[in-house]
Amino acid sequence: MLLTTITKVDRRVVTILIEKEVSLSEIARESNTTKANVFNSLKRLKEKDLVRKVVRGRTHIYNFNYLNPQAKELIKHFLEEKKSQYNAKMNGLPKLLNLLLENMLGEKYQGCIFFGSSLRGKYNDIDIFILADETKEKVLKIKVKEVNQNTSLIIGTKEELEKGAKEENMLYKNIIKGVPFGCEDFILELRQWQFFLRRRDITERFILGYREVLSCFEFNEKSYLKRHLKKGTMDVAYAVLNYFDLFPKDDQQASIMFKDKFGFVFSRNITMAKKQVEKLGGLIL
Repeated sequence: MLLTTITKVDRRVVTILIEKEVSLSEIARESNTTKANVFNSLKRLKEKDLVRKVVRGRTHIYNFNYLNPQAKELIKHFLEEKKSQYNAKMNGLPKLLNLLLENMLGEKYQGCIFFGSSLRGKYNDIDIFILADETKEKVLKIKVKEVNQNTSLIIGTKEELEKGAKEENMLYKNIIKGVPFGCEDFILELRQWQFFLRRRDITERFILGYREVLSCFEFNEKSYLKRHLKKGTMDVAYAVLNYFDLFPKDDQQASIMFKDKFGFVFSRNITMAKKQVEKLGGLIL
């Protein structure tokens, strides 16, 4: 597992980058470590393709690579750690309320998210968004208040939360940054839906290209080979370039970008081209 190969400093750096794009100095300050340690950590994480760097003027900005094949697994692990820590600080309240809501609402309940000031250690107002369908709101609020008087509830559906977040509504954007219980996969997808959608598109285009290349072993007429081997390798080239944040406008530019990035062109020999495609697949899938 990727997690076992990264250091404690790497873990601190990744937890920061998952939340936002930042400079090396900001990472050092927030992770309470030296710039030298952060520099070495970023170097290791870039080698694992977990971190990308963007140059903005004279500043280097780092961000987490959500397109990495293991990104989702890694984020989910850190979310579980965050949940455990938050639950402990809240004396078990989040888990208790999640179980209570499951029991009360049954199939209508889809999870809850704790957000707002309680995440920063201010427990006078505990904001909770409850994902539920066709719920008697007044009754539910009374029951939850019986558990803790400081709770403040918002009740809505997955569709409402998704619509609000994608429309960049500040309330919903704040909610999805919270700590989810019972709806972790949904919230993970929603937080970075653009990246995960792009990830699916890249994977689908790569597979389409790979299938075209494989088809050349079955239909080996010269006219078929010429057309479909080129089509397959170009689809693979576009997929791989997009993975590395390169977006060519046409096949000619894609071919140039691909050669500049990887230092080779696809072979016209089917067996060799298949090996080249599979090697690239090992990088991005």
